[in-house]
Amino acid sequence: MSVILVRKSFVGDETFDKLKLWVIPVIIKVEERAHTFSLLLDTGAQRTVIIPAVKEILDIEVSQQSVKGIGVTGDYRYSTGKVNLEIGSIPLLDVNVLVGSLPGLYSKYQIFGILGADVLQLLSIKINYPEKLLKLERPIVSS
Repeated sequence: MSVILVRKSFVGDETFDKLKLWVIPVIIKVEERAHTFSLLLDTGAQRTVIIPAVKEILDIEVSQQSVKGIGVTGDYRYSTGKVNLEIGSIPLLDVNVLVGSLPGLYSKYQIFGILGADVLQLLSIKINYPEKLLKLERPIVSS
């Protein structure tokens, strides 16, 4: 058995300079379909959320029942789906995501979703604001 440490670093860009928030490219996969979307790393969000456009592009199957989400901008109804995520070379399989609308600020900056604590808890995250550097790591055990 061995442990491989998979890591990905990001340097802040102009969106970071404007928002002081991390928006990173994440590959979202469903079966053989995959596409890269910009997602906001949100340490205050409990769940990962993608907007309906992502569901349409990747033809993600969602539940018929909706769940209620409460955030700083209000209450929303979300359906749920399951996807695989890839951040750099870090794979995250069978991730349950909420599918629904996000506040207008997200569309202004072409943000297609939020990475919440349900995903972030699987990673080691190091944020260095003065150097505008974000490092994500995940140990992967292989047999």
